Amino acid sequence: MSDSAQPPNLADRFNDRHAMRLRSATWERVYRTAFGDDYPEGTSMNGWYARTTLERLCPALRLTRGCTLADLGCGHGGPGLWVANRTGADLIGIDLSSVGVALAAEHARKLGLGKQTRFQVGDLTSTGLPDASCDAVMSLDVLLFVPDKPAAVREFARILRTGGILAFTTWEQSGHSARIGAEQLADHRPLLETSGFTVESHEEPADWRRQQTALAEGLIAAQEDMSKEMEPATAAALAAMGRGVLDDMTVRRYVCVVAQKL
Repeated sequence: MSDSAQPPNLADRFNDRHAMRLRSATWERVYRTAFGDDYPEGTSMNGWYARTTLERLCPALRLTRGCTLADLGCGHGGPGLWVANRTGADLIGIDLSSVGVALAAEHARKLGLGKQTRFQVGDLTSTGLPDASCDAVMSLDVLLFVPDKPAAVREFARILRTGGILAFTTWEQSGHSARIGAEQLADHRPLLETSGFTVESHEEPADWRRQQTALAEGLIAAQEDMSKEMEPATAAALAAMGRGVLDDMTVRRYVCVVAQKL
């Protein structure tokens, strides 16, 4: 197979989706219909978390002005900026997607947060940040895609100060996910505990199955309309993602986790 025929890597896939997410009125409508009053305003969400989940995590991070928050897998910046805007914390956003990082920086400037934020392209398993340089780390809907989850959790622990808070959302299931192409965990708590964290909460958001089912079904139903706003291949990929989510709904659970570094 020639290089040009190779399937897109994760960064390329999300470069395309971040750009299209902010341009597609249909995609926005699908999200708002699925989440209703639980849609997190101001995030242009590109994940599966709800407003109530952000409101749960924001105080759990225990941030004040002058603290440093790292948002790992920040995408186009929505949830990290949502938290920074409410807490006054300095924000470092890191993502594989150069398009997402550029959009996040632009969004920060529009919010008047340019001086307290910076965004950079990088891997959340090897951020390049100094040891013990962050008061909190958040990562929403990203760990599912990380093949080496122990490496990711070790990096979270390395960049956190003692007593710092880690908050993340992800899905749990047993074994390797062929659909995602990465090893999965049935329960993240043992890994966190052996990596120097104490788990403060590990819970399924109350309405996640209905919301995520509605979002997946909406992406499938909207494929034709989205094809008028983006490359048909991208719309088809989003519909295929929706079908995959529905297929995997019975073997996964969605969790919101808060842990403290010992």
